[in-house]
Amino acid sequence: MRRKSLGAFFLAVLTLAAAGQDKSKKAYELVYDDVQVLKQQVQELRVRLDRNSEEIRAVQDQIKTLADLVRQSIAGQSGVQEGLRAVPAQYQDILRKLDQLTLDLQKISADLAGRTLQTAPAVAAEEGKKPSPEAPVKTPPEAKPQPAPLKPPPAPTMSPQEAYSMAYNDYLKGNYDLAIESFKLYRQQFPESPLADNALYWIGECRYSQRKFEEAIDAFDELILAYPQGDKAAAAHLKKGLSFIELGRKPEALAALKILVAKYPLEEESRIAQDKIRELTEK
Repeated sequence: MRRKSLGAFFLAVLTLAAAGQDKSKKAYELVYDDVQVLKQQVQELRVRLDRNSEEIRAVQDQIKTLADLVRQSIAGQSGVQEGLRAVPAQYQDILRKLDQLTLDLQKISADLAGRTLQTAPAVAAEEGKKPSPEAPVKTPPEAKPQPAPLKPPPAPTMSPQEAYSMAYNDYLKGNYDLAIESFKLYRQQFPESPLADNALYWIGECRYSQRKFEEAIDAFDELILAYPQGDKAAAAHLKKGLSFIELGRKPEALAALKILVAKYPLEEESRIAQDKIRELTEK
C-alpha cells in the first residue's frame, strides 16, 4: 500500500512540474511575441521620423528660397523706383530739347525765307539788263537750291473718332508705321481727347509687334507717367514686362510685373502677370 501511495505521489509531483514548465513556456512565448511587436512598432516609428525629418528639411529649404526671393524683390523694387523717379526729369529734359530744336528750325526757316525775298529783286533786275556788245556776257553763278520753309500741319478735317478709327484700322491691318504716324498726329490734334492715352498705348503695341522692344518700352513708360490712372495703365505695365522678357532682361521684367500686381491687383492683367512671374521664377 505504501509503495502504491508513494508512486501516486511522485506521479502527481511530476505532473505538476510538467504543467509548470508548460506554463513557463507559454509565458515566454507570449513575452517573445510582445517584444517582436514592439520591435515592429519601433521600426515603423523610425521610418515615420525619417520621413518627417525629410519633410521638415524640404519646408526649411522652401522658406529659405522664399526669403531669398523676397530680398531680391525688395532690392529690385527699390532699383525700379529709383529709375522711375529719374524718368520724369529725363522726359522733361527731352521735351525741353525738342522745344529748343523746334524754335531753331523755325528761326532757320524764317531766315531762309527772308534771304529768298532779298535775292529775288536783285535777280529780276539782273535779268532785265541787256548785255553791252563790248562787254562779255557773264553767266551768273548757279544758285543753290534752298530748302522749303517748314509748313504748319494742316488743320484736322476729320472728327476725333474718325481719326482714331482710321489709325486703329491701320494697326489691325499690320500697317504699323502708318498707324504710328496716325496715332501721333491724333495726339497732336486732339491732346485733350479721352482716347489720347489709348493712342499712346497703341503706338507701343505697334513697336512691340515690330519687335522694337526698346521703343515699345519708351512708349509704355510715357503712358504710365502721363496717364497713371488711365484705362490702359495696367496693360502698359504688362506689355512693358513682356518687352523686357523678349529682351532677356529677367530682373527688370520681374520688377515691372510685380509693380503691376501691387498697383492693380483686381485687373485681368494682374492675373496674367502672376502667371508670368511663376514661369520666370521656376526657370
